[in-house]
Amino acid sequence: MTRQQKKHSWNPYTSDVQRFSIYPRIQQPKDESLKPGMILTLNINDVDQKGNGIVSFKDKTIIVYGASLGSKVKVRISRVAGDTAFAEIIETLSEADETY
Repeated sequence: MTRQQKKHSWNPYTSDVQRFSIYPRIQQPKDESLKPGMILTLNINDVDQKGNGIVSFKDKTIIVYGASLGSKVKVRISRVAGDTAFAEIIETLSEADETY
């Protein structure tokens, strides 16, 4: 058999080379981004003109439908678009102390 005809059972380009390495694997950070269906507990910091609560959470803006300023709510993320997420109230844990 010549060199061109010989078939190798192990291909370094398609096999898991890291498995044979003496160096430790570098751990990838877990993706903690917002996903639809996630349940969070949030404090409403701001309200827009439509009466929706606005919260900053992990460098993202969450808009909570129908939330009042200063209240603490449990929400479910319904939609994520870029760095903005939209949420619906599941339960109101505490209302604001003052009326605005």
